[in-house]
Amino acid sequence: MKKLAILLLAALLLLGCGGGADDPNAVFVDPNAVQGGGYGDLYFEAEGVRFGIFDEAEPVLNALPAYRSSFTGETCAFDSEDVYYYYSGFQIMANAIDGTMRITAITVADDTIKTPQGLFIGMSEADAAAAFPALAESDWNLIDGTALLSVTMKDGAIASIVYTPSSMDA
Repeated sequence: MKKLAILLLAALLLLGCGGGADDPNAVFVDPNAVQGGGYGDLYFEAEGVRFGIFDEAEPVLNALPAYRSSFTGETCAFDSEDVYYYYSGFQIMANAIDGTMRITAITVADDTIKTPQGLFIGMSEADAAAAFPALAESDWNLIDGTALLSVTMKDGAIASIVYTPSSMDA
């Protein structure tokens, strides 16, 4: 399941990439509108560390246990490279926005992680709807402040859980 989630994310990122910073269709974040902590109830928590979209990456990375590996790649929507930090069960993507590395995506990578909202990979659609009715009512894509929580269902169960910016104009 873990490998499938990582492959799905990689495929989505590759398919979504245009020409990077030179792509006239790319949308970039307004650095004046970005601030950490503006994600309302759509935060993530791991190892007792609470964080979310547009939080500064350095304090979060320093508070979490050491990541297993990292990867830097071409960006799809930011004016800097994507930097991925891989942990057991989840991954964080960060980008430099106006000179500060900020969290720009959080992906649940396997069924060992349960989100603060009570969701996990493999959870039935009925159980997920009962655990988080507002998400189910919003067709599994819910916005709160700077964060968008997207849940993909496949065969009646959660197949992916991803937190991203609610809009690229954040």
